[in-house]
Amino acid sequence: MKFLGKAFLVIIFISLYIPFLFSTSAKFQFLSPDYWINAFRAGNVYPNLEKILTKAFQEQAREEGANFQDSGILTSILTSGNLQDFIEKNLRLSLDFANGKSKELKFYIPTEVIPKGLLPAELMKNNEISPEKLSALFGPQLQQNQTQYQAYSQAGRDTLISFIVSLVILLGVLLLTYLITDHGKRLTIPGIALILSSLFTFLIILFVTAWGKGPAQEMILNEAEPAAQLLGTLGPPLAAPVLVLWRNIALGTLGLGAVFLFLKKPLPRVKKATKK
Repeated sequence: MKFLGKAFLVIIFISLYIPFLFSTSAKFQFLSPDYWINAFRAGNVYPNLEKILTKAFQEQAREEGANFQDSGILTSILTSGNLQDFIEKNLRLSLDFANGKSKELKFYIPTEVIPKGLLPAELMKNNEISPEKLSALFGPQLQQNQTQYQAYSQAGRDTLISFIVSLVILLGVLLLTYLITDHGKRLTIPGIALILSSLFTFLIILFVTAWGKGPAQEMILNEAEPAAQLLGTLGPPLAAPVLVLWRNIALGTLGLGAVFLFLKKPLPRVKKATKK
């Protein structure tokens, strides 16, 4: 019965280890503008994004019979430099709001590169605009309620709570495996749980790395649907720093598990009965 209990706890630990890794990335990577900006720059995303978007707009213009000159004006705006400026500034604005560094959510619009008449005059007055004004200009499809804005503004706090809770639960399960194991071998089962979790993480890393070098590249080279090309373009650069963090955590866990596996807790001393 004890064996089943220990096996169950090891399975629970492994199943909680991956969510812990995700919560770690969410707190220390996904909410950091530098994570996105560095990943996009290192992955040469902007030139590829320019090609994908330009082609998509041209194909849509041909299908809808739009004026070629109008589509040419629009695609001329979608240069890699303009895309980088637009994406990186909006990343900083939105993530500063999510982390509580800014009290108001705003969007950046590069009015200096957009020809007059293409956007409402209200937008041309300032580079930054609130979501409320943006939805008022473009219609109800862009509207977001105040509750959603409030939830987004607390994303930094929520991810911190999620990280702490997942870490505490993970350590709690590890402690249970220690307590239900017999004296002298109490570190063995926790060590096995740590090692198996690390090995499972390495398998995920290998799978995602293989996807980034194979299918993801084929999505771009074979000129698949725009959505698939975007996935192939953005996926590998964004996955790379996450995999590095997960690999480092897994290596530390693997080393700790190896120490636990070969380090035996001494048996409790049996007190000798004293002669009267």
